[in-house]
Amino acid sequence: MGRMSKTDTVVENVREESTREAAGHASAKADMPQPPPPEAPAAAGGMDHLHIWNRLKRTDPKATKPFTRSGGFRGTQIDPTWRFQMMTETFGPVGKGWGYEQVDWTIAERMVFICARVWYLDPANGEKCWTGPQWGGTEMVRRRNGIEMPDDECFKMSMTDAVGKCLLQLGLAADVYMGQFDDSKYREESEAFYAAKGNPDLQPAAIEAFEAEVKRRLGGCLDLDDLEEVWRAGVGTRLRDIGTVDRAAQHRITGLFAQKKAEILRREEEDGREAA
Repeated sequence: MGRMSKTDTVVENVREESTREAAGHASAKADMPQPPPPEAPAAAGGMDHLHIWNRLKRTDPKATKPFTRSGGFRGTQIDPTWRFQMMTETFGPVGKGWGYEQVDWTIAERMVFICARVWYLDPANGEKCWTGPQWGGTEMVRRRNGIEMPDDECFKMSMTDAVGKCLLQLGLAADVYMGQFDDSKYREESEAFYAAKGNPDLQPAAIEAFEAEVKRRLGGCLDLDDLEEVWRAGVGTRLRDIGTVDRAAQHRITGLFAQKKAEILRREEEDGREAA
């Protein structure tokens, strides 16, 4: 049997809770969902200070490769173009929704050092914000077969290094720097996340349409049999997929079923008392 993902575990817990409740309600269905675990509370004033960080922190394994430096140091290299793609996806085109600028530069010990800072427009209010400044450095020569040659890309690589450090302050690729990428299970989850992210059925507009359709169908449910029929019509499978890219949407839709189930049970209980 394959390893269960975190999403599978959530769904399984939901079903276990439903089964326990069904023991006390003969008419309840064992696999109907219960309210999902609550999200972490927002900061004072209702602001989620980790919103941008959480959106940027997970790294696509396809955008990484291991490297080894002199002295035996091993690390994970992140594709600079992927970094730009993530920033563009989050804030808009470079130069419009975000950008960077050189603050200073110098040459020392046969290395080029560039100081840069990054700006971005806060998606919540459009305010222009900054990260950095940070320094990046690259050797001015390359050594191949014992021969030194000038590196004509040393300035570009120094800028890339400095900008990457600024973007880390926003949370971009933070999982690599926090050591989570050393966990093979975490990398598998990240592979599944980015595979799902490329699925047209899991784009924000598609998820929003699916949620609206679920609300419409739940509105027509009169009893638990109707509710179970909706749940079994591919909703559970779709929710597992949605959970890989949008846990909040997964929780909202699961909560719709739990709310509808509670309404039906309450109505049946009231009808039973009236009949008695």
